[in-house]
Amino acid sequence: MFLPRLEGALHSALRWAGTGWRLSWLCLGLALLGTLFAAYPITSVVVPAVLLVPRRWRSIAVFSALGSSFGALALMIVSHHMGWASLYERFPELLSDPTWLRIIDWTDSYGLLALFLVAVSPLPQTPSLIVLSMAPMHYPGVFLAILGGKLLKYLGFAWVSSRFPGRIHDFLHRHGRAAP
Repeated sequence: MFLPRLEGALHSALRWAGTGWRLSWLCLGLALLGTLFAAYPITSVVVPAVLLVPRRWRSIAVFSALGSSFGALALMIVSHHMGWASLYERFPELLSDPTWLRIIDWTDSYGLLALFLVAVSPLPQTPSLIVLSMAPMHYPGVFLAILGGKLLKYLGFAWVSSRFPGRIHDFLHRHGRAAP
């Protein structure tokens, strides 16, 4: 019951913003909150917004990527400074566990590349962001790695959404794959 109501609330907010200047900023805010609290996938903001205003697909994707990147950076900062100290306090044996030490080494070695790959992938990113926050990273680099991945992902989703259903329907008809 909760998810359909949440989806309805997101879509109502997007319809409220309409085609004006508020839509891009609303996408930024919804993406920031959705990423920070892991409440909903950001594509559930990007795709309906683009379907409302297909000609603005680029700005919707850019603002959503910015909002989601700021949310991810804030989540990583909070996890790094508060979460790990509490975790090590409760489970001091983690510091000597060989598997955990291997994860820490991997995170130190591939931190920014891993962040980029997590950001560009369609998989849920919150657990990865929390694990990757254990390594001390340069925050501007973190932001740019996440922003780069999210820009690629959201521009792809927005581009496809802006051409749906007309162009995709035409493509399927031209290649004989249309539904009967």
